[in-house]
Amino acid sequence: MALPLLIFGIAVVGVALFVWWLLVLIEALRTPMSQWEAGGQSQLLYVLLMVFLGVIGTILYIAVARPQLRLGGL
Repeated sequence: MALPLLIFGIAVVGVALFVWWLLVLIEALRTPMSQWEAGGQSQLLYVLLMVFLGVIGTILYIAVARPQLRLGGL
């Protein structure tokens, strides 16, 4: 009885992670190149990390590149 509920929970978490990954990827792709250059980050590197490493690459983008992009854009 608990197995279908567990499978459903895992599916919901998986869909939520996919949607989050996709939204962050779109954000990274829509960020202007001038903001990437001002922040001293490589858009190509982080997009490739997000595509090939999935959630791990996205966490790296959120933790490392995003703060620099926001500081560089000021």
